[in-house]
Amino acid sequence: MTRKITLTNVAIAVIGCFASQVSFAKTYDDIDLSGYIMLDYDKFDTSLLEDSSLASGSENNFEIRRARLSLKSDIDDNWKSKFQLGFANDEVEIKDAYLTYTGWSFAELTIGQQKESFGLEKRTSSRNTLMIERSMISEAFSPGRSLGVSLSGEVASINWQLGYYEPDPDESTSAVTGRLTWVPWQQDTNLLHVGVAFSERKYDGNEFRVNEPLEVYTADSLLEGDKINADSLSQQGVELLWLKDKLTVMAEWQQAEITSIENTTHDYDGGYVQFGYQVSGGYRKYKNAKLGASSQPGWEITGRYSLLNLKQENQDAKSYAIGVNYTVNKNIKFMADYIKAEYFEAGGEITSGDAISLRFQYSF
Repeated sequence: MTRKITLTNVAIAVIGCFASQVSFAKTYDDIDLSGYIMLDYDKFDTSLLEDSSLASGSENNFEIRRARLSLKSDIDDNWKSKFQLGFANDEVEIKDAYLTYTGWSFAELTIGQQKESFGLEKRTSSRNTLMIERSMISEAFSPGRSLGVSLSGEVASINWQLGYYEPDPDESTSAVTGRLTWVPWQQDTNLLHVGVAFSERKYDGNEFRVNEPLEVYTADSLLEGDKINADSLSQQGVELLWLKDKLTVMAEWQQAEITSIENTTHDYDGGYVQFGYQVSGGYRKYKNAKLGASSQPGWEITGRYSLLNLKQENQDAKSYAIGVNYTVNKNIKFMADYIKAEYFEAGGEITSGDAISLRFQYSF
């Protein structure tokens, strides 16, 4: 379902043209045109690069991290659609392309390319994450978008999703993924959210490998696992979100077991805990078991501790981060993070490095 074209510069110009026509599109109640662009700057120690000859100094990178253009439409009373294009790294990619049927009282049916239902941080839009980059465990193991069919529903304070997906139809991979969340306590905008998720994935001998940077996107992937001709992957996750006035606290723990076609196994686990505090007032919104945006303009202080363990490879990584977000209005947001990352491999010394990441975000 993924289609890539090296037309990023043209695509960004197209976004600009569409943005100028948003007011026109929104005059129709059944059509919603929207989009956003994220401009990022990273400055980090060269110890976060693979080239060990760069013993000192720093690296600077500026890039268009993400750009999206989305079109949502109400086809009739029961059918809705979404189509979204993504622009990054000199490529154009179809992100979302699905139909949703809402005519049943017990569930909604979604058919097409969509986000799999796994992980609180991964399910949260990149526009609303507390930190600039998601945690290592979310990037390494929380599934992203796949072609498939899913059911989702809500009963009282319980939200559920279950789906069958083909992440890469060309490679005969398949997955069954589900998520169940519960809000046991809620008073107005204050609430406690807990959840569990699973994904059972078939790889049919295709290669699997952990290959992650240490939460600095333009740094190198220092956390590199073994190349595995995988038969299957079984993963589970637990999640927690607490919203209390200006304070947001969220945490996840995930584990995964990879079974190769030779019937050997590799185990991985990791998690994070992070917080946000609205200095200027307001609170974080919450809807459909996902963290939302700040309720009003102003400042937010954030922080995170995360880790990822590759057990059979005897590798692990940790990161400590603190940040500040400034929401100007519903269209413009600035973010700044300081990250200290540590990486360890058996038989070697601990590698550590510092980084500063900055982001300008514009939504329409």
